[in-house]
Amino acid sequence: MARDWSAIEREKRQFWVERLAAANPDEAFEIADELRQEVLAVRPDWPTAEERSEDLKAHEALSALIRRASPRRPG
Repeated sequence: MARDWSAIEREKRQFWVERLAAANPDEAFEIADELRQEVLAVRPDWPTAEERSEDLKAHEALSALIRRASPRRPG
């Protein structure tokens, strides 16, 4: 039980960052769906209404930032 769980979690996250970066869109979608199915097996109620609301707010905030970003102009 004396494992460095935070280090293990960091390594897992890094693995998935690299794996998804190397994947084509179809592979990335398949991986994401497999992860979603695993979560649902453990938490059938996921995502809750509150989690969905928080996720929507995050997407709206990101969308607003993207809209406000000025495009690079050649020259």
